[in-house]
Amino acid sequence: MEQLSSGLNLQALVQAQLVAIAPRGSFNEILQGLQKNKGFGLVVEEEGQFRGLITQREVIRALGKGYSPEAITAAQIMLPSDYCLRLSDLDDPLAVLGRFRQLGVEALAVVNESGRVEGLLTRQAFRESLRPVDLLRIKRVAEVMVPDVATIAAEASLQEAAVLMTEQGVTSLVVPEKTSHGVLPRGIITEKDIFEALHSQGGVLRGTVGSIMSQPVLTVKPDQSLWQVNHLLKEHQVRRVVVVDDDGQMLGIVTQSNLLAAIDITEAQGVIQVLTRELNKATAELRWQLSRQQAITVAITESEQRYNTLISHLPVAIYRRDRLWRFSYVSDQIYHLTGYFPQDLADLRQIIPAADLALAERDIEQAIQQQLAYNTTYRIQHRDGCFRYLSDRGQLDPETNTLYGVLLDVSEQKRTEERLKSALEREIIVSTIIQDIRQSLQLEEILQRAVTSIQQLLLSDRVLIYRFLPDGSGIIEVEATTSPQYSLLGRVIHDPCFTKETAQHFLEGRTASISDVSQAQLQDCYRELLLSLQVQANLVVPLLQGQHLWGLLIAHHCRAPRLWQREELFLLQRIAEPLTVALQQGEMYQALEVANANLQQMVYLDSLTDIGNRRCFDELFAKEWRRCQREQQPLSLVMLDIDCFKAYNDHYGHLQGDQVLKQVARILESHLRRPGDLASRFGGEEFALLLPSTDQAGAIHIVEQLQRALAETNITHAKSTAGPQLTASFGIATTLPSPDHAPSMLLHLADECLYEAKARGRDRWVAKEL
Repeated sequence: MEQLSSGLNLQALVQAQLVAIAPRGSFNEILQGLQKNKGFGLVVEEEGQFRGLITQREVIRALGKGYSPEAITAAQIMLPSDYCLRLSDLDDPLAVLGRFRQLGVEALAVVNESGRVEGLLTRQAFRESLRPVDLLRIKRVAEVMVPDVATIAAEASLQEAAVLMTEQGVTSLVVPEKTSHGVLPRGIITEKDIFEALHSQGGVLRGTVGSIMSQPVLTVKPDQSLWQVNHLLKEHQVRRVVVVDDDGQMLGIVTQSNLLAAIDITEAQGVIQVLTRELNKATAELRWQLSRQQAITVAITESEQRYNTLISHLPVAIYRRDRLWRFSYVSDQIYHLTGYFPQDLADLRQIIPAADLALAERDIEQAIQQQLAYNTTYRIQHRDGCFRYLSDRGQLDPETNTLYGVLLDVSEQKRTEERLKSALEREIIVSTIIQDIRQSLQLEEILQRAVTSIQQLLLSDRVLIYRFLPDGSGIIEVEATTSPQYSLLGRVIHDPCFTKETAQHFLEGRTASISDVSQAQLQDCYRELLLSLQVQANLVVPLLQGQHLWGLLIAHHCRAPRLWQREELFLLQRIAEPLTVALQQGEMYQALEVANANLQQMVYLDSLTDIGNRRCFDELFAKEWRRCQREQQPLSLVMLDIDCFKAYNDHYGHLQGDQVLKQVARILESHLRRPGDLASRFGGEEFALLLPSTDQAGAIHIVEQLQRALAETNITHAKSTAGPQLTASFGIATTLPSPDHAPSMLLHLADECLYEAKARGRDRWVAKEL
């Protein structure tokens, strides 16, 4: 690799006088140390050895993640010990420049071979030692600006600003102002602003965004050149400007890091060709002007250095390779993209996953066959172990069969797409549940679909619905788990810590979020309960039924603690709303089912004997006839009549006669063993027995049992012609149902057998087959 400047002395730029801190240093000591070092960085030392580095960004991100300032120590938030430079690294300025880009910090500690800190080298001091390079003056702001600007209201708190910066991965937020002309940029707040407010307030973040934001906002127009923007940034010593139209309405934002983000392959190749021509031209002119070999060598070296410096400032890696992915040239920016220097990465395939490589090769070959420029995206595994997305754009030179192209890191764009995809999935789940509620009255089915959808989206170990029971305990109504070992379905749980105050907390619509059960401030009884259920982190949202706390919608993480995101809690709240409607709907449906059951019972039961009535018999008879015909099973029908019942009523009275009818009905029901058998009151003192899948012998056996049971009741009947006790006559008809017969034929045959039994003297049975 070529040296950036043989005369550049980086050791002279090292700031030797600096404040350091021990790993156990407090939050206030961190603030004081960073302020004394002018915010560039704070070295963490222990026993004279370098342990780590703290910048303003680590402080802001710790607060954005919700850490309490009182609990923060230097060891908790510091960057690891590899955020440094060795003294030997200072001999290679390009390596130092690559190190700054790789780690993304504004300062690095310089340590000697024994691990002791020699001082601090800032990125600003390093940049100021280099000659500025004039890059692409014809580029316009509109080509590189970011239209999606992270914004925040002026009345929002500084803590909310820190959280928003952390979640969106940005270093600044624009404060908009709505006017009759549209949305205008009112102010801007950066990480540096929040840090200075934090320091001035003694380590406590108070106040609103409007109290510390910078205003007015530095703005540019979309048609201005990038050279003008770069000059404006340096002149005002800022890192970002807002893009506005002629009416002052906000269109986007431009930062130092994305000035050249829109470069395309044609321009990149053009830059290489122009610079190559300039290099050749300068070399030819020097050869013509200078007679001595030493002067020629010096001039050529300086031109090559300018060329390499220009290429190193581009936000993309420019390459030339064959169709087997073997580089013949790749710019130094490849180090920032992959963590590997050009000499260590002759073949890009070694860091591309196999599945991504196959798709990328397909896209490139298809474009080449159509004689088009190719544009594909794939993952690479960075040297730090993380995966990043690269956009690969280029085209084939058919004369040399060589590919010329550029590589651009689009990981942030992919992350944005994933966030949008997750938001869309959440909306689909909510709309699906609402649709289920509209189309289905099955509450259990709706609840099961809801917990299954949540579990699949959150990738949590267990999502369940906990329903409260009257005694204060609760039961796991439905659940969705990643493994059977996490199942709690049907389990009754008693929470000894659940009080009226807890219930009121949920009745007010509040939620609960625990990221680490072992570390959270919980009652011991509640912590023990959660640990016994394998819970290490949970989200809890109430399910209300009117003004009543019906249950809880809960997400559990069992494998490890989990820092829940606001979007995840919001998802549970969004789903709880339609589930509340489903609970109310389910309650009404349940009441309706009970009412229908009662009505059905009134329609099909005889009011005196509480067994089936004639309507019940007719419907079931037709149904069993069709089933037995389909399954080719026999069907028996028994008609029975209490002997001389009119005489019994006349002698003993109708009230006593009603009691006899009830006793006979109970005897009939007690001797029917199978679910399909039916005893019904056919009319007056006449009863019918429907016996599906029963042949003639089986029906006769049941009738003889009924005769014995009736005799054992020993009901006196002084006016009977069949004997001194109450008896009955039976007509038994059996058939194998077929299309040639009708159910009425079997009923008529059973009735004939009954009358024949009565004609033969009563207290007997007659059986025939159809």
